[in-house]
Amino acid sequence: MSLLGGSRGGHRALLVGLGLYAVMTAWLLRLPCRVPGWGAAETLPALCATEIATEIAPGAADGAGGFFTGGPAGDQPALVGMITTVVGWLAARLSALSGADAERGVLADLSVLLLALVWIGTVAVVSALSGRRGADAFVLALAPVAVLVGFGTWDLGAVLLMMLALLFHVRGSPVPAGILLGLAASVALFPLVVLVAVLLLAVRYRQFRDFAVVLAGTVLTWALVNGPFLLTARDRWARQLGTPWDGPVEGSSPWGVWARVEQARTGAAPDPAGAGQWALLALVLGFVAVLVLTLLTRQEPSVVQIVFLLLAVLVLSGPGYSLVHALWLAPLVVLSRRNWLEFAAWQLVEVLWWTTLVLPEPTWPVLPGLGLLGWDAQDLLAAVRVLLLVLLVVAVAVDVLRGGQARRIGISEPG
Repeated sequence: MSLLGGSRGGHRALLVGLGLYAVMTAWLLRLPCRVPGWGAAETLPALCATEIATEIAPGAADGAGGFFTGGPAGDQPALVGMITTVVGWLAARLSALSGADAERGVLADLSVLLLALVWIGTVAVVSALSGRRGADAFVLALAPVAVLVGFGTWDLGAVLLMMLALLFHVRGSPVPAGILLGLAASVALFPLVVLVAVLLLAVRYRQFRDFAVVLAGTVLTWALVNGPFLLTARDRWARQLGTPWDGPVEGSSPWGVWARVEQARTGAAPDPAGAGQWALLALVLGFVAVLVLTLLTRQEPSVVQIVFLLLAVLVLSGPGYSLVHALWLAPLVVLSRRNWLEFAAWQLVEVLWWTTLVLPEPTWPVLPGLGLLGWDAQDLLAAVRVLLLVLLVVAVAVDVLRGGQARRIGISEPG
């Protein structure tokens, strides 16, 4: 029986409605940025900076320049550049035909509308992976992190492609899984953890055929998408291929939290340099731990659980833990843990963290006791965010050992 006790059609309709509710909430949240004279862009720059607009290159109505060179501005990953070029061309053509201003109104929001459809698709994929446990998709549809950052980043498209790849792999279709992974990796490198998870399971069962098929599909698709960009604009393409360890340590990362703890203990200023070898060592040790867990557990682990553990290790070992990372993790957390209270607590902390990023510092509450450490509300929330993610990792690892929670992901359970 479905969650609503009614038809599957009504169940899907409600999921679509909740997805649209998230989109509308995100739009209303940023409404001050769109009203002339309110000055929201000056008073709340972090809020308005998350707006994503349709990019229209000069002469876009007559051609699709930028399709193979990183979009209209040449600064986007290959697949994103293709999408924004097509969307910009469509907006330019519609504005030319209708006489409307492509920089205002619906035409300027074509990218956001496309991302809204992507979000609804992501919720639908989680629903399919949940089997008859429809509550998982409902929890994800209401996730605040999607409202806060989901419709301001093209990473959401890669999240959908990654989840689709997992769905096809679980359903025993390695060819489309590999193709979707290749497309997802053309936006960001995070989806490649799915490939690593499939490899770990192949090692466990000593069956490498599916992994070889998924790997071949991923490599060929990625080469087809990125090949023209690589040949025509190698330098710009290389700038899109940043590793998770590039750049200085951010305060949101475990390294930044540890630096503040050490500063409170010793009085020494945090080192702004990158995590470097320590981050790489943490990544390797984390991946080895997941490998050992996958091989030693008696119960059959779910590929979704393994992907979550690998992605969480990748995020925790990197120099930053942003809200976009939380967006990547959200569908995996929902499927791996299936615990509403844990998910709600995690999302509440993410909302509070986002609030400190958006609101000016004088508006933050002064918490008693933190002054002695030299911390403010944002420092405390950064530490809590990292702690909650670590606890989720531990909880999923215990579930893998016990064979619990997510062992039947993607398999229809009896009613």
